[in-house]
Amino acid sequence: MRVKLIAVSLVGIFLVSALSPTVLIPPRDLTDPRQVFLIDHGTHTSIAIETNQETFIRYAYGDKNYYALRNTDLSSGARALLIPTDAVLARAELAITPSVEGVIDSLPVVVQKVYPLQVEGVEADQLISSLDEIYTSGQEELIEVSAYGLNFVPHPDDYSWVNNSSTMIASWMRQMEITTIGWGLLAYWRVTN
Repeated sequence: MRVKLIAVSLVGIFLVSALSPTVLIPPRDLTDPRQVFLIDHGTHTSIAIETNQETFIRYAYGDKNYYALRNTDLSSGARALLIPTDAVLARAELAITPSVEGVIDSLPVVVQKVYPLQVEGVEADQLISSLDEIYTSGQEELIEVSAYGLNFVPHPDDYSWVNNSSTMIASWMRQMEITTIGWGLLAYWRVTN
């Protein structure tokens, strides 16, 4: 009976932590602030990062078959979540005014919420550089999806339920020195200062 209670408690703790929002705490006292927009599309997340030329690049990560090839039937979705599958990096340059409204107006997809954040310029540049290196190396397999306003290339990490679009975005946030609290398994975010 005791083992069963412990097992049920552990499952409960796992579910509560997995279903809780991922809390983002941006860095303070920035010397060269750069704007980043976390874009919540409901079941998916993307980010737009300000470059050192004051333009924005939007990035996303997802399952190749489901996201880039748009095979969104139930079996494709289940396969993406249950077994490691080929992943893609999505990229697009955005012509926007640096505001929440500017981001929403520039995208051809559903946007539930946009979270404006600021990071140190050098951290933003490093993430842009590493993502653009992946993007450039995958040009031979480029997939253009105008419905999303994105171009897709292979990403070296497999997609799975523990390495999905939200967890990847959370890892990108950490690379820009944004503290994350939570697993990031779901596209469910909260920003604190």
